[in-house]
Amino acid sequence: MYNAIRFRKALLGPDMEPADDVWMTISDGLITALGTGQGPAGIPSHPAAVAIPGLVDCHVHLALSGGADVEQEARSSDPAARQDLLEANAFRHLQSGVTTVRDLGSPEDAVLHAVKGGGLGAARAPQIVAAGAISSPAGHGNFLSRWATTPAEYEEAINAIAGLGAHWVKLFATGGVITSGTVPGATQMEPSLISEVTAAAHRSGLAAAAHAHGSDGIRNAIEAGVDSIEHFSYLTPDEVALLAESRCTLVSTLVATERFVSSDQRETANPETLSKILAHAPHERAALQQAVRARLPLAVGTDAGTTFNPHGFGMQEQALHLNRAGMDPASVLRAMTVNGSRLLGDGAGYLDVGRRADILCLDADPLEDLGALYKINEVILVGRPVGK
Repeated sequence: MYNAIRFRKALLGPDMEPADDVWMTISDGLITALGTGQGPAGIPSHPAAVAIPGLVDCHVHLALSGGADVEQEARSSDPAARQDLLEANAFRHLQSGVTTVRDLGSPEDAVLHAVKGGGLGAARAPQIVAAGAISSPAGHGNFLSRWATTPAEYEEAINAIAGLGAHWVKLFATGGVITSGTVPGATQMEPSLISEVTAAAHRSGLAAAAHAHGSDGIRNAIEAGVDSIEHFSYLTPDEVALLAESRCTLVSTLVATERFVSSDQRETANPETLSKILAHAPHERAALQQAVRARLPLAVGTDAGTTFNPHGFGMQEQALHLNRAGMDPASVLRAMTVNGSRLLGDGAGYLDVGRRADILCLDADPLEDLGALYKINEVILVGRPVGK
């Protein structure tokens, strides 16, 4: 446990300003004082070159493996095996510098139950902001969701999810890639339905995240007042204009698509799924570039657990994709930390007094080279070093 610590360099505050010779004191997992220069006597120096906030992954599926057919796997896995899997996946995120995740759906609400029951050791898992997902019986994501078709059925599912301690509800505005029989660009929820369901979620105290690839689904989700839109793969200038006037945050998960497309095992995937991802990938790349050019509010997720997208180090890959899409390193780092914490209402996300002491200690400076995010010296979670 760290009670006080000094870093040669750290990125501080919501603007992640670089500062040299930074010291901080920690109590009950929170940063209680912070400054530069001499500071209190006897504060030990950390060997890392740079300290940054722990990464915030806003889109994961801890109960999915990232194998060739996660849909079939989810339908056939038993609760004990699922629990073991999600615990292992949570620790992989922590080891790769991710100190907060938002889980956006699991079979039989496995992650919600695990979090509520305290089944994840505090030293073995990041902070988990858990959502319950709701889909139609044959719709995209049905294998990791409760099922509903009418507003009344959705409201019943929302109440059940809220009762399990969820902070978010995941909705499916469009079809998707990995669910058989669905199409990424096709609308899955009509405008009136997603509006009614989003309002019901907000009445229950839940924020709403919308899976939305197609432009019609993106527009329907914005107009419904959802809090985040995941993927946004067929974004057009019309939706960009709407987003600029909304309070909605986009969550890029391009790494999930790129991992699938580049996998040397992709030919073993379901042929329908493979065909969809290959057709879909160029659109998602272009949509991210468009969002970056328009300076839309952007947070980051990995969609870890989906096809050929295992847990761990996806955020490092995503950082490089964001950079290629036109974001400078400082903006990439803010998207992966500050922006994510603001979206989730999380108490970490940047280093400042009163924030949770979740710190990623690196052996090189990511402002100079985002590849430094792979060079992890230590991960600190609520003031405690994470074991290897």
